[in-house]
Order: sequence, then structure tokens, then C-alpha cells
Amino acid sequence: MVENGPVNESFRRRAEQRELAAEGSLWPVVGALLASAVLGTAIGWLVLSRANPPGSASLMKRDLLANVPALSLPVAEVDQRQQLLSRLRALQVNQSWFLQLVDESWLARSSQRGGGLPVDASEEAPLHQLWNDLAEEWLARIEQLKPQLRSRLGDLENNDWQKQRKDLMAQGVNARVVEQLVTAGAQNLLPGAFNIDKPAEPYLQLWYAAALRSLADLQIEMLETRPSTPTVFSTRVSPGGARLISIRVQPGHRLLLSIKGSPLMQMIVYSFNGDVVAERGALRVVNLPLEAGSPVQVLVTNEGVATGLLTLSCRVDQQVFKSLPALDPDPKPDSATGALYNSEQPSITPVLPSSPLQETLDKPTQVLLAD
Repeated sequence: MVENGPVNESFRRRAEQRELAAEGSLWPVVGALLASAVLGTAIGWLVLSRANPPGSASLMKRDLLANVPALSLPVAEVDQRQQLLSRLRALQVNQSWFLQLVDESWLARSSQRGGGLPVDASEEAPLHQLWNDLAEEWLARIEQLKPQLRSRLGDLENNDWQKQRKDLMAQGVNARVVEQLVTAGAQNLLPGAFNIDKPAEPYLQLWYAAALRSLADLQIEMLETRPSTPTVFSTRVSPGGARLISIRVQPGHRLLLSIKGSPLMQMIVYSFNGDVVAERGALRVVNLPLEAGSPVQVLVTNEGVATGLLTLSCRVDQQVFKSLPALDPDPKPDSATGALYNSEQPSITPVLPSSPLQETLDKPTQVLLAD
């Protein structure tokens, strides 16, 4: 055992030296890892700050809509955002599209901060409340849609409503009238400055939804007018519904319309080529010009909450223009006297009948014939 002592001691010392050497080589590795982590974090922040414009941090926070609320927001506002998020989920509304809708309408309406979006800071609490109020307004409009339409907002395309469009055109409705029907049906979804013929995204999604909703339930009534015979038509219009009445008018006749119904009903009249000849407004009496042509199309919408009775009466009047008769280049003998009409024996033409449409014919006019 004594002989083995020095050997064991030597082995133990060499083991200790190897451990110290290993520890000495580990510290540089640890230092290099820490340095690379710090450098990577700094580069990441630099790239993100350049990629995101001013105000994008607010967009990133609001994109989750209070799933991860900013600590600087008041508790009441956080609760309001959470309630808005819950309503979006219950209505099955695409959250990203809805936030884009509210942001775009905010930028269009507001001039605060140079038109920018509010950031999550306590000093901009009034702007937060305005943004929340605007979101509530849009959500109230979206609630008017059926669940199957609400869930498709953000994914609707132009092809989704083309079948209804083609069906109406096959029944004689002008293509321009079809699009204006959709715009009229989108009044409650896209009010004010957003309610144009065919808006851009994200408002276009609501225009498509209005097309699918209004054209699917649209009923067309065909009427044929007769000269000197008034035509009367009555029907009921359901709440939020519409009636399109197509009236055929004989050539050379003018149409007089009288429409009565609920005070919450609105009407608009289109000519044969889709032009508006009577602007949207309350039910009333309209005397259409001859240029309105045929068929004339009348759209009546019911904006009330109850079914309303609609009564339409119309009459056509002939547009008559009378002029002086042309001179006969080959005069014939008078059947009574046998005399010829010439310069030696002048004759007087029969008196023309009076016409209320031309003041120049109010009195009999005499015309002398010459060679």
C-alpha cells in the first residue's frame, strides 16, 4: 500500500489539473454565447423599428384587441375592448377585417394627430374612446346582416353576387339599375361618405353583403299601361324589403306616377337606360319626361320595422305635336266646284284645329296657295 501512495497522488493531481483546464476553456464559450445573444437582440429591435412605421406599435397591440392589453390603458377601456372582442366572436365577424374597417373609417373622418391612429397612451384616452365609439357604430350595422353573411365578411368576392345580377338582367332590368339597387340596399350599412356606387375595400365587403341580401329577396312586378286608362297596383313590403316595379310605356307617351304608403318607405325611379329620373326620397307624385322611355323602373324600399302597404297608380298621356300641312305640288280640282287651285283663282285651306300644346295654332290660320 505504501508503494502505491505516490502513484495515486500523482494521478489525483493530474485529474485536478484537467478539471481546472476544462473550467478555464468553458468561460470563453459562455462569454461568446452571451455576446451573440445581446447582439442578436439589438439587431432584432433595429430591424423591427425600421420595418414598422410610426403608430404601428398601437396597431400591433390593437390587433389582438385587448388579448394582451397595454398596461397604460385604464381598466374601464380594457373592459370595453374585451366586450367588443366578445361581441365579434359571438357574431362570427372576422376580427382582422373589422379592425381594418374601423381604422380606415377613423382615418377618413378624423383629423386628429394629422390623421394618424391613436396610440396606447394615457394622454390619448379621449381618442381611444372615439375609436371605441366608432367601432360600436360599425358593429351595430353589421348586426343587421344574417349570420351566414356576417361570417363571410372579409372573404366576399365580386363573383358571389353575379348570379342574382344575371337573373335580374334576364327579366329586363338594366345592368346600371342592378348596381344602383345594391347601393340603395346598402344605405344602412354604408352611410354618408362611404355610401358610393361601389366603394373600395374594406367597405366593399359590406357592399357585396348588401347585394346578396337585397337581390336575394327582391321581387319584380311587371305593369303594362294603357292610354286613357289609369293602372292601379297594390302590394305589401316586408321590413327591410324592397319592390321593383317595371312599367312599360307606349312610345310617344309620358308617364304620371302617384305612389302612397308608409312614411318610412323610400322610392327612386330609373329610366329605361338606368339613369335616375326621380331621386331617392319619400313616396310622392312624379311626372316623368318623355325621355324616360320604356320600361320605367320604380324601386320602393321599406325602412320600417313593420310590413307596409304600397299603392301605385299611373297614367300615360300622349305627347302630340301638330304642324302646318304640307303644300300639294300637284293640285286637284275641287270636288264641289271643279275649280283648280291657281294664282288666278286662289283658295283658302280648311281651318286647322286648335292644340293646347302650341300657342301659334290657337287661332285659325289662312294660307294662300300660289303657283
